[in-house]
Amino acid sequence: MNKSTTSVFSVDQLEFPYLYKFPGQNSDEVILYVTREHKVMLYVRLAVVLLISIILVVVGYTITGAVGSMLTSFPAAGINLFITGLSALVLFVGYWWVNNLWKKSLAFVTNKRLTKIIYTTPFNRHTLSLPLEMIVDTGSYDKGFIQAILKLGTFTARSSASSSGVATDDTGRINKKYFYIENVSMVEDLQHYVAKVLSAFRKNPDSLATFRPFIPHMKGAVREEFMKQYPEYWS
Repeated sequence: MNKSTTSVFSVDQLEFPYLYKFPGQNSDEVILYVTREHKVMLYVRLAVVLLISIILVVVGYTITGAVGSMLTSFPAAGINLFITGLSALVLFVGYWWVNNLWKKSLAFVTNKRLTKIIYTTPFNRHTLSLPLEMIVDTGSYDKGFIQAILKLGTFTARSSASSSGVATDDTGRINKKYFYIENVSMVEDLQHYVAKVLSAFRKNPDSLATFRPFIPHMKGAVREEFMKQYPEYWS
């Protein structure tokens, strides 16, 4: 399949050039950057699923052991087998569930808007967008101890439509004033890039159709060498 027709939901590793398709994308809408939560957040949630599975086994075995010591006819072995199977099911379903939510929940910077798709279950999603013309200003910060330790941050864009309900944070709480992209790396660079997009949009909107995309984690000579592979993006 040609990458230009690839659904963004099917991609494990998001890479430049961002020639993906997402629901609701306009025919003339160009993806300048796409991201999801840093993979460390996926690992943290998978660790929680594993911990729950282990706790289920430990607690279950402890209870059946205690009851079995008091009742000689108690089928401890059979119940332990059931507990093991249940724990394996929790681990399997939990891994599938968490991985799907992480993979499908995405945030985009395009030549028309900021938008994000949030999956609350593997089957249900909601989409929130903030048009470029409605962005008042942007910011970036780390929110709490965990983000600081993991070197992650939150990007935020303030909307001019304070009563429109166009934005939300990633916990699903509707925030009528701000648009958030949480738990991403290089958040200050992202903020600076969006500021450049906004400046270009206000001065010459047509220039955004060929605006340079955002490529994080690449600077100096490495970036210059990479740019040579895609001259059409840097002319």
